Amino acid sequence: MKNSKLIVFTLSLMVFFSWVQELPAIEKADPYLTKEFKLSGKGNLDVETSGASVAVMGVSGNQVVVEMYVKINGQSVDSTDPEVERLLEDYNLDISKSGNTISLKVKRKSNDGWKKNQLNLSFKVQVPTEISSDFQSSGGSIAIDNLNGDQFIATSGGSIRVENATGTVVSKSSGGSFSLTDFDGNVDVQTSGGSVKINGLEGKLKINTSGGSVTLEDISGSIDANTSGGSIRAKLLGIDEDLSFRSSGGSITAMVPGSIGLDLDLRGGRVNSKFRNFDGEVKKDLIVGKMNGGGYLLSMQSSGGSINLEFMD
Repeated sequence: MKNSKLIVFTLSLMVFFSWVQELPAIEKADPYLTKEFKLSGKGNLDVETSGASVAVMGVSGNQVVVEMYVKINGQSVDSTDPEVERLLEDYNLDISKSGNTISLKVKRKSNDGWKKNQLNLSFKVQVPTEISSDFQSSGGSIAIDNLNGDQFIATSGGSIRVENATGTVVSKSSGGSFSLTDFDGNVDVQTSGGSVKINGLEGKLKINTSGGSVTLEDISGSIDANTSGGSIRAKLLGIDEDLSFRSSGGSITAMVPGSIGLDLDLRGGRVNSKFRNFDGEVKKDLIVGKMNGGGYLLSMQSSGGSINLEFMD
């Protein structure tokens, strides 16, 4: 009996290792190019790209490290590949330092005559935490993590992600989603399309979008959110400034603590709520008055969607 169990165990191991050997090797890409700089005091990052993704990480110290990664037809390559140098001739590439400003600029010289081998560039940038940035992008994702400064982002396409940061963020986008997590400061988001998700913000938030949903959670501060299309959903653990939500077409839902005092101005195709302590006017398409004795103003208005006010215990 023991021998038969040993045989089964041995056969199982053989099958397992045979299966592992058939798995494709996990590719660990090395940067095609690395450049390093040092800053004195607070610096600036100036980024201009067309189609390249950029991820920026703030760390302690005064060193800047820029890593460029290259893919041809979806496959990672390194500096030993002679094909890359030929394909890069179709780009203007500048990674340099002037004063206390780091420049990262990559643009195609022409949109004509696409090479058979498609070249894809991406960048990882390590910078001092205390830095401001200016992004100008015609495509490709942008990620910012752990920066304390003023960040200006303008893009015609590609997602934008900001995490664990403080200061100011101004984002203007023609398309692509915007997400922000754990931020302390002021945020101004303007987008022609794409969803907006904010989770964890202390400060002032302003949103203007022509399309796409807006999802807000754990916001402490003022909110002014406007959308021409798409729904707005906000979960507010506390309210310490006036709040305004407006939509031309789409529902608006806000979840607030049931014990908080608010002045309410709710107007839409249909207004839904169940109050416990309310004094004011209630109609099918309008609720105006004071909840729990009144407080900061909560204004929710939709031209063609429903208004929903929900309460958390």
